[in-house]
Amino acid sequence: MAYSVDQIEKHTIVMRLAVSIYKMNEAELIMLLDTLSNGEDEIAAENGALFKSSSGLDESGVRRQMIIARIFVLIQKLDKNGLLDRLAQLKDAAYRWVREYPRLSCLMLIDFAAEGKVYRSCIRDISAKGMFIETSETFEPGQELALCFTLSEANESMPFKVKGRVTRIYSGGIGVQYEKITHYQREILNTLINKIN
Repeated sequence: MAYSVDQIEKHTIVMRLAVSIYKMNEAELIMLLDTLSNGEDEIAAENGALFKSSSGLDESGVRRQMIIARIFVLIQKLDKNGLLDRLAQLKDAAYRWVREYPRLSCLMLIDFAAEGKVYRSCIRDISAKGMFIETSETFEPGQELALCFTLSEANESMPFKVKGRVTRIYSGGIGVQYEKITHYQREILNTLINKIN
């Protein structure tokens, strides 16, 4: 059976979510459950019934398992975009791993320019939204960059020239988000990253 790109991407998101769920405390699980319910009255009523029916349970973890089971029932009902929309509402640090596009760890050469200077360095991870560039040079948040790199997979090799902006500064490099990237370029990046991943 062939799966669509959306089904594969949803599966990837659910796998990452599953790993995180088992590390969450009960308050984080309840926050996730409420976010996935999205205020829908019927679902909220079912969640309320769950909490009432499990309120007398001891510390055996049965209540926690019931909450987790309810979360997975709600996840199953959502398509990829619906799931991402709801997860995007989570601002708590426990949910920072949520990304619309999968991120690929790599070691890839990149040439980039900023304010008249040209640099050559390595990309340490990349997604269809941005990348982490390893560098000891000093940059400022918001600084504009011209990026030039090649993404290769088997017999496919695709050069990219895009504008980017520094969004984060780390001790070993910078986080960069693409700017003025076309929908077509983003989809090509996402497809190649999914194939390599």
